Amino acid sequence: MGPFNPSYFLHAANILLLVAYSVRDILWLRLFAVAASLISLPYFLLQPEPLWEPIIWSGVFAAINSFQSWRLFMERRPVKLTPEEEEIRRLVFSDLPSRKVLQILGLGAWRAVEIGERMLERGRSVEAIAVIVRGKVRVTRDDRVLGQLVGPHCGLSASRERRHIRCRCRGSRACSVHAMGG
Repeated sequence: MGPFNPSYFLHAANILLLVAYSVRDILWLRLFAVAASLISLPYFLLQPEPLWEPIIWSGVFAAINSFQSWRLFMERRPVKLTPEEEEIRRLVFSDLPSRKVLQILGLGAWRAVEIGERMLERGRSVEAIAVIVRGKVRVTRDDRVLGQLVGPHCGLSASRERRHIRCRCRGSRACSVHAMGG
């Protein structure tokens, strides 16, 4: 062979794999693995008879690691919460990162509760957990006012022992809640 030996590509690819296996971050591991797969291709192509099986497998590994690298990169991008979402995060999920808060809130839906609408009622099973973001909710039992909940500093839920509590949105505006569940 001349002054340039194709096996240098294979050595460089294996050195990159050593580096890949020594890093702790999975994104960097995948990026080094992509580079190693691509750098090994010339070695397989420059043989007297191209080695098609390793070429195909290197291409498959490079494609898989490229896709997974893209997914990891997208997951690590910062997320921007709306003011309501940020308020819920601050009050209820202060220890969770913004991305996890969005995942949890994605399980539910935002809804406006009309004035006078009952949110919990005796004899009915609880269908959702609600976090009051804006507005006031009056809590009554047997037409006796027990108190008032003012968002965004509270949540509504009920256990079997407390089914007798009735909650209604009150005030001049509809309540805004984030409800999760049935």
